[in-house]
Amino acid sequence: MKTLYISDLDGTLLDKKGRLSERSAELISREIRNGLLFTVATARSVSAVPYLQRLGVTIPSIHLNGVLIYDNLEGRYVDCTPIDIPTAREIMAILRHFERMSFVYKFDSDGGIRVEFERLSNDIERQFFEARKDQDYKSFAQTADITVNDNEKIIYFTMVDEYDRLYPIYAEIQKLSGAKAALYSDNYSDLYFLEVFSSSASKAAGAVKLKKLLGADRVVAFGDNLNDVEMLRAADIGAAVGDCVDEVKQYADVIIGESTKDGVAEYIKNVCCGNKTPV
Repeated sequence: MKTLYISDLDGTLLDKKGRLSERSAELISREIRNGLLFTVATARSVSAVPYLQRLGVTIPSIHLNGVLIYDNLEGRYVDCTPIDIPTAREIMAILRHFERMSFVYKFDSDGGIRVEFERLSNDIERQFFEARKDQDYKSFAQTADITVNDNEKIIYFTMVDEYDRLYPIYAEIQKLSGAKAALYSDNYSDLYFLEVFSSSASKAAGAVKLKKLLGADRVVAFGDNLNDVEMLRAADIGAAVGDCVDEVKQYADVIIGESTKDGVAEYIKNVCCGNKTPV
């Protein structure tokens, strides 16, 4: 049976400080060399690529919660699910109403990402910008007034703030038929991420695409947070790390080791060594 393994990054494969341990990298890269079909599904875009390179991932990966598929051999995005323009404008109107503009991701004709923002609202957003501003295939531009043009591909909105400030925006966006919103805690602070993308995109939809593309018989998915729930439920086996958000546990088929104890890598090692049969 051909099994595809898909792991979330932050808080699942990476520890609570955003680190990929030497043991996880060694165990997973060894199994990839032995033929394991392993990739990631993450809310990150190109900031995930160094981890993929370290692991030796060769099959495509899922980015921006399913909006983009990245070809790790060709080094470029090969699939994009944009927000339709009328919906993008409705999202912008909601953000304007709440006076809380986000980072707006636009997919350009060269296969790169242009991120526009009007202001940085807190230290976490400033850190987000500083950590990503010099990445390949992603550029940042500050503008006084973000607009949505008819010929643009708007793919993503993201912001970081306190839960009480983001939830009203989340609730309004959830009413839109063409958009999907994910509101979940930041693994590295006390704040929350609000991310908005096409209703046709999700980590689960990305997993289905890869399963078909690679001819896999089943998918084993790993996650820790609320934006992983759809993928865990859609997978043949949904595995939550032991230190996941409590609400996620009810959607998992199995609870594995913690992210800080190489839970994903140890699970894969045990399966590949014949010490454990996936449930």
